[in-house]
Amino acid sequence: MFQTEDEMQALVDGQPEVILSGIPEINPDYCPDASGLLSLGREIPLSSGSLDNLFIDVNAVLTLVECKRYSDARLKREVYPQAINYASDLKSQLIHYEGNAFCEAFGELLSGSKGAVWNDLDKVMDALSKDPVLEGKNLTEWRRQFVTRLEHNIKSGICRIVMLCAPAPDSAFNYRSVRNLMQLMSFSEAAASGYDIVLMDLREQRGMPISRIMWRRHATLPLIPLIAELSRDTSASIGRMRGRMAGLPFQSKITLERLIDALSEHQLMVIENTFGYAIKSAASKRSIYTKIVIGEGEWRVIRHQIRNDESIYSRLDNGALPESVRGFATNVTRRESTLLNGQHFEIEVIPDAATDIPRLAKWIAEVSPERTDGRPEAITG
Repeated sequence: MFQTEDEMQALVDGQPEVILSGIPEINPDYCPDASGLLSLGREIPLSSGSLDNLFIDVNAVLTLVECKRYSDARLKREVYPQAINYASDLKSQLIHYEGNAFCEAFGELLSGSKGAVWNDLDKVMDALSKDPVLEGKNLTEWRRQFVTRLEHNIKSGICRIVMLCAPAPDSAFNYRSVRNLMQLMSFSEAAASGYDIVLMDLREQRGMPISRIMWRRHATLPLIPLIAELSRDTSASIGRMRGRMAGLPFQSKITLERLIDALSEHQLMVIENTFGYAIKSAASKRSIYTKIVIGEGEWRVIRHQIRNDESIYSRLDNGALPESVRGFATNVTRRESTLLNGQHFEIEVIPDAATDIPRLAKWIAEVSPERTDGRPEAITG
């Protein structure tokens, strides 16, 4: 239940997973290799009004969200044309810009949002580059493709439009207005176009916000070529990973199962991936920058992207291991990165039958906090 639309805007701005969870092909529970969403702000000023919420993903696809409560009498009359108008406004306001001028105009548009966080497309790409989908990829090439694709998508009307509806306190669900809205969209959205449009229900269940699709006119949104190549190979790569998993010695499999069970006691979840398992917070579904890699005959735990703003960085930089990891079979690797302040570290733990699994799970939970250093952690996927 929501007292105001502002409450809805604030919720999805801080928790993009609310949108992700309602759309199957970008829901990380179903598609762990799907890209996440980064919030670009609230109340983005456009020529026909202020867009409630705007998100972007690593494929340069924008998601426009218009929030309305079912009790609002304008539900049919305004929410649908408003949402379409905003997509049209984005195209109209940026269509005459190209190249660097387009990037500057896009950043200027974001700078006018409520409590503006972004005013520079390069900073947006810095944040998106931390999405796990891009791990190990050529980020220079991705940036080039991203800028080109963003300009193309906006000028071609390629985007995702979400009309997010929720109940208000002490108000009955208005079946008639919702039915009439769906009939209107079914009539007018018969023809194909470049945008994917979704009518979505939002409400709280068991203390958690839940979203579900009520109506949709689906359009397949394009991937950046670099990511499309990755997606095509995902199924085959997961198949190869499962083959390696099947080939693990029996005791090694048992030890891995014990670790997964122990991680759940620390409110951590594992998501199957091409390399093995990503480890995420069960509460927020955000990455904790730790993964389980399944190799030939063995598996390893890797805490990666340890940056110079983390407490254990200086210890590793001086050649010392943290107390919490002593006693495990470990490897420490220093890596160069132009995007992570020059250098970062990885700690690799190689378990065996004698490894203290509860202690290892505790170490993972303690050494792998969710990043809290600014907007990049709004990426959810």
